[in-house]
Amino acid sequence: MRIFTAILVFLLASQLQASQGEDMNSYQQGISQRRVAEAHELWATMKADGFTENTVAALDFSFFSNSETEARELMNSLSENYTLELSTASEPGYFLIKGTTRPYGNEFTQEQWLGWVEYMVSTGFSHNAVFSTWSVYDPASKSTWSSESIEAE
Repeated sequence: MRIFTAILVFLLASQLQASQGEDMNSYQQGISQRRVAEAHELWATMKADGFTENTVAALDFSFFSNSETEARELMNSLSENYTLELSTASEPGYFLIKGTTRPYGNEFTQEQWLGWVEYMVSTGFSHNAVFSTWSVYDPASKSTWSSESIEAE
């Protein structure tokens, strides 16, 4: 499991560095800053609740997009490491991409966690999608922490 985690972190970091060369518009910068702020707050809550860097946790997440074609392209780019599904969002003209690492889990440090969030934000933007929400599930403690509970500005 540690080898898988190390490889995953390397790949994510490599793709994040490559994608940071693209300029973000002010809307994207605002979303990115909010997601990173949410990740910091969620990490603090998780740690306070007993989460450690040795906790094996599953990640669930969602993106939304107004382009079915680009939503499918996003799914293709993430499909190697996640189980994904595409559906029509309740908002007309939008599509929802839901993903998970389940049934697998990962261990991660705070640095890896923040890198993952930044990577997902950047990857979403590169496919005309917004990384919307995510949650962390620890099957050992049956605890779930969700970004939806965070109000970051």
